[in-house]
Amino acid sequence: MQKNKVYYSRLKRKFSLTFMLIALIPLFLISWSSSRFYQTTCLQNTINSMKNAVENRNRVITFFLDHQKELLGELMRLHSYDQFKNQAELERIFAAITPGGIVDLGVIDATGQHISYVGPYKHQLMGKNYGKEPWFHEVMVNGSYISDIFLGFRNVPHFIVAVADPLRKWVLRATINSEFFYGLIRNTQMGERGDAFIVNRMGEFQTPSRFGGTILPKEERAVLAVGEGTDVKRIDGFVYVTSRLKNGEWLLVNKAEVRSVYETFRQARNLDTLSILIAALVIVTSSILITRYMVNRIEESDREKAVFDSQMLQVEKMASLGIMAAGLAHEVNNPLQLITDQADWIRELLEEEEPAKVCHLDEYRKSAEKIKLHVSRASSVTHRLLGFSRKMDAEKGAVNINNLVDEVLSFVINEARVNDITINKHLQDDIPAIMTDSAQLQQVFLNILNNSMDAIEKNGAVDITTRADDRNIIIEFKDNGPGIPREIMENIFDPFFTTKEPGKGTGLGLSISYHIMQTLGGKIEVRNGEEGGAVFTLSLPIIHLGARR
Repeated sequence: MQKNKVYYSRLKRKFSLTFMLIALIPLFLISWSSSRFYQTTCLQNTINSMKNAVENRNRVITFFLDHQKELLGELMRLHSYDQFKNQAELERIFAAITPGGIVDLGVIDATGQHISYVGPYKHQLMGKNYGKEPWFHEVMVNGSYISDIFLGFRNVPHFIVAVADPLRKWVLRATINSEFFYGLIRNTQMGERGDAFIVNRMGEFQTPSRFGGTILPKEERAVLAVGEGTDVKRIDGFVYVTSRLKNGEWLLVNKAEVRSVYETFRQARNLDTLSILIAALVIVTSSILITRYMVNRIEESDREKAVFDSQMLQVEKMASLGIMAAGLAHEVNNPLQLITDQADWIRELLEEEEPAKVCHLDEYRKSAEKIKLHVSRASSVTHRLLGFSRKMDAEKGAVNINNLVDEVLSFVINEARVNDITINKHLQDDIPAIMTDSAQLQQVFLNILNNSMDAIEKNGAVDITTRADDRNIIIEFKDNGPGIPREIMENIFDPFFTTKEPGKGTGLGLSISYHIMQTLGGKIEVRNGEEGGAVFTLSLPIIHLGARR
């Protein structure tokens, strides 16, 4: 039985492991692949958002710069050079365009002399000559110019938009509100470590970086090597999306930290991991419970098969015993009959003799009677054996329970006398006969009686009681042995369960009796008596001849 326990334990582990692997491996593979897909998708979506933002800002900034040039050109077409030279007229014109982001407005002649100005830096700029400034030469050559961010005479970071008249006789210059310009960039920043800025070809910041500095760090210079259109690069854990501005002179950069980009992914992954763990826990628990149920059913089936096999073995043994008993009875009956005939013949011969001539005639007669008496006893034993053998093949028939009890007692009465065990019968006289299998019921009675006498061992008593009510016949076997411990009471009818020493019991007697009673439509119960000992109570339904169940 210990080996069976190890076998079923291993079976549980194998089934549990198999179920877990079948369920968990696909679960983890799906989780891993979906995590990788989501991670890639998350980064790609962020890059797409950054590209959209950069392209949008590119269009807005390009439109803004072009608009400033067009605005200055339109002002030059609407107003004459003399009007711009007039301070009052220039102030009127400036007042009309101030909401567009222009800080100041200045008029410069062909020599670079600042001849008219309106704005906050009048004292610093009036009278200044820009004839040697690179931007002045470029605007006089190309007709328009947009500068990088520079300090200039005012010593304040700014950039200018300048437009020359068609004849290159004078220049209208405007300084752009840098804060207004910076505002076009800031809202493209992504995350706490994200940044957005504009640099020129030299890597100099044209708009401030949120992390400070005036020039692009060396490790980020690789972003400058871009062509036309929008470009994407990954450098040291950052994603850079770039786009050219101002005819390629400026580079709009949108920078995002990959780790920050994955923050939403990590949150989703943590939630996914929690879900996976919960699912895995459910799978593991379900696998264990299902496996336990399956193996328990297998174990129960194996036990039932073992009981059935044992019952079949018992049936075969009983059938063999019945055949042997029948053969033995026939073999013994023949010489017994011969002995009886010879004893009768001796008696007849003694009757013919004269008493005076035969010594010890009475003793001969008594001896002949004793021979017949013992032959009669031997004959009764052989007839019981014949009766037992006939019942081996019997099916259901009318059975009187009291008579069956007497028959069973005839098999154990001698053993009981040897061990000083008294068997007391309390049989109801008018108990009805019922339809049942006497052979199987006889086996149940024998099993219970044998268990009771084994428990008593010596010097005890067994009380057998029969009674009937409206529906059932009750047979009760009560002994005055040690009783059954409460902790093993539930297992008393389990197959192979025994409290006897090895070799003295198979643990199948009561289990077989339990199944026989179920087969016969009855039931068997056990309890400890109030005064000690065990009490087995059998209940059989009253079924009369010809009745159907």
